[in-house]
Amino acid sequence: MRFFLLLSILLCSFVALCKTEQISQQALLINQMSATPHQIIDVRSPEEFAAGHVKGAINIPFNKIELHQDLLNSLKQKTLVVYCRSGRRAGIFERALSKDGFNLLHLSGDMNAWQAESLPTVK
Repeated sequence: MRFFLLLSILLCSFVALCKTEQISQQALLINQMSATPHQIIDVRSPEEFAAGHVKGAINIPFNKIELHQDLLNSLKQKTLVVYCRSGRRAGIFERALSKDGFNLLHLSGDMNAWQAESLPTVK
């Protein structure tokens, strides 16, 4: 019984460590007007990005990290706010970068929530 309790505690701790802290839409909008705005990363496909994205975002598809390694390395000192359509691809991207020491935040609700709140996008 103790073994299973210990295993459960360790598993929950590991899951908590892997989860990226979230930033709300409102907090991101406020941050983007500050003197030190975060860098927003849209990890959707180039086609989805072209159809509409958060102003100031750059497109680094979650499955093309290697192709953008120089750009990512140049952004390592910044806080990166990551989003996709619903969260799955952003999670994959965040797990890949978190092991390299990037400071990451996840946009709460991703693009689905952004659009549901009728927040502005650019093309």
